[in-house]
Amino acid sequence: MTIASLEGKTDWGVDNIATNLPSTLAPASRTRAQRFAAFHKWDRNFFLAFLIVCWVGVLMGFAPPVTKRMAGEAQYAAPLILQIHVFAFVGWLTLLTIQIALVRTLRTRQHKLLGLAGFFLVPVMLVSGYTSETFAQRFRFDHGKSDFAFFIVPLFYLIAFGVLASVALLLRRNPPAHKRMILLATTVIVGAAYGRWWGEALLKAFGDDFGGMIVNTFTGTNLILAAALAYDFVTRGRVHPVYLVAVPAVILGEVATSLIYHSAGWLPIAGALVGR
Repeated sequence: MTIASLEGKTDWGVDNIATNLPSTLAPASRTRAQRFAAFHKWDRNFFLAFLIVCWVGVLMGFAPPVTKRMAGEAQYAAPLILQIHVFAFVGWLTLLTIQIALVRTLRTRQHKLLGLAGFFLVPVMLVSGYTSETFAQRFRFDHGKSDFAFFIVPLFYLIAFGVLASVALLLRRNPPAHKRMILLATTVIVGAAYGRWWGEALLKAFGDDFGGMIVNTFTGTNLILAAALAYDFVTRGRVHPVYLVAVPAVILGEVATSLIYHSAGWLPIAGALVGR
């Protein structure tokens, strides 16, 4: 997770170089730079605001159950894999916070070196996330409270995050694309925290049918996505090309998740995946 040039002007990518070459030397690169400016003076505040939104969602969504667990009110003792899962996902946000701070203080060399941790952290998040959810599903099943239909939701989060984060790591030499893919990957998992925070209230208001499930589960994610698209449009007059591909893919994934959630054929498949 290098998040190269997450906010600053200090990392000179292809677009930056193109804007400083004579027009006779790189017309194609200059045209590409004109299509989407790599940096805008408001970027610092936007990505800082995004980080704050992420932390607010995580604290409001997960602090209450963690507090109850620490007070001894949990239904079961947290196994090691669940503890790893919690530390890994908090570690992602912590890494993001440090990376933003490094860029804001112009320490891009340290920023790039620390970003290599993403290659280790992402697989740990995916494995611990899947294993933790199967553990929770087995616990519910064994206590007569099975919820196999819901299992598709964390699977969607893990698949979407894994794909987006992996692409972000591959694009780390393309700062404008890289930082937006990091934003998208983080938005997906933070959406889960917002779902824990206000999902029950939205469920009561909109129900749990096909459309209602999308609202009560993915509203947090989609509001952040909308803000990201609007920001690019306001500051550049267009959205970055990675958004044109990734955002529709996320929305289609949400639609597919709701379809599977409401499909009776999914229940035996989920049971087999869980091992029950």
